[in-house]
Amino acid sequence: MQPNYFNKECFGSLYIKDSMEVDLSLIPLFKEKSFINKFSNKEDFLKIALFDIWLANEDRRHNNFNLLVKFDENNIKFFYAIDHVDILNTSSALRYGITALTEEETIINTELAKILFSRIRGLPLIIESLVEKMYLCTIDCRNKIDEIFTLIPDSWLIDKEDYKEKIITNIFSDTWKKSCENNFRSFIQSFIVN
Repeated sequence: MQPNYFNKECFGSLYIKDSMEVDLSLIPLFKEKSFINKFSNKEDFLKIALFDIWLANEDRRHNNFNLLVKFDENNIKFFYAIDHVDILNTSSALRYGITALTEEETIINTELAKILFSRIRGLPLIIESLVEKMYLCTIDCRNKIDEIFTLIPDSWLIDKEDYKEKIITNIFSDTWKKSCENNFRSFIQSFIVN
């Protein structure tokens, strides 16, 4: 640990005991029916993918899942998203606006997504529910934006008002949200259904 990393306020994440990072070496395990049937929140995989599309997280992809699988006391598995450093197009501070993720920048374009969802009969209903929740959650998030920005330490030397305006303009616009919905549906169709 480097002490100079802590010259400014920072935050930490809770350690998740009994978890494993998802990587390509786990794919054979996901192919086992006894393993995959114990997941209680498979839909969270798609929820995380949609969240990434909305916030333009370019880092979570086929070779870098940035996901943990947690095992609870009943051996039921859960997905947890980690490492959000490359949101908003690699943290460009939205200087150039926001751009949609490409097909290579989504976990929907992975063998794991196909394993989890290609045989699910209710996939269209899951997709509709997630899209509906995205719209509701983005409204809720927009309503809390002032509260969220009060949590940014002054020592980070961020022009909070400027950055808040850029975020509001970019990720909360109806045009952006509709584009995210369309990309999500397109990725599902291209990489899971077909």
